Amino acid sequence: MRISCSFNTDKIPIHYRMAMVSIIKEALRTSDEAYYHRLYQKGQHMKPFSFSTYLKNFRMFSHEIKLDGITLTVSSPDHEFLLHLYNGLQKNRAFSYKNYHFIKKKIAVVNEKQVTSPSVVFRTLSPILIEDEKGNPVAPDDESYAEHVNYIANMILSQYRGTGLYVSLSIKPVYFKKVVVKESNHEFAAACEDDEYLYFTAYHGLFAVTGHPEDLQLLYQLGLSKRRNQGFGQLEIEEVRG
Repeated sequence: MRISCSFNTDKIPIHYRMAMVSIIKEALRTSDEAYYHRLYQKGQHMKPFSFSTYLKNFRMFSHEIKLDGITLTVSSPDHEFLLHLYNGLQKNRAFSYKNYHFIKKKIAVVNEKQVTSPSVVFRTLSPILIEDEKGNPVAPDDESYAEHVNYIANMILSQYRGTGLYVSLSIKPVYFKKVVVKESNHEFAAACEDDEYLYFTAYHGLFAVTGHPEDLQLLYQLGLSKRRNQGFGQLEIEEVRG
């Protein structure tokens, strides 16, 4: 299941993904503070969700984006997480991040598709970030790409269900485009100037993936990327192949 929530706002920061993280965290805290602290306690790395954003009529500037609204879509296989997220979004009319304000407009529950075959084509709703052991970006046409994707997929599933991939994934890029994402976080912002950013090289596109259907279903719901909980790696099923 997925939850989609649209907001009225006329401007967002360039590093707007952290604003979306702030909204998610505030909604969880509003619904159940004990659950929020359990999920975000120090050392707790696994968060059972990914998200993407849709920016309506956006115009890019150096440090801000002007737009006519934003829609946040969150996916997860964890019903407890989704319940608290939905309840918190319902209870709060407005959210703030630094000097930016988001007025809740509409919440919708979106049905997910089911993986019924060991072969699917995934479309990225938010870019996939794959890096090697040194933190260098790995492109889909790199010969080591499948190896690094399998490593990340195995870690995601191991942390969520206690068991990694049932079978290795076969990855075949159908189409992809590089995107460079500007971001920031509390630690980086405290150490740097306001106009400095973290840069991540990620990829949008279509990827044919073959694996165990249960693995593919969970990765569809959890996302497949580094930094999934910061707006990377949310997937949509473009095609289920027989």
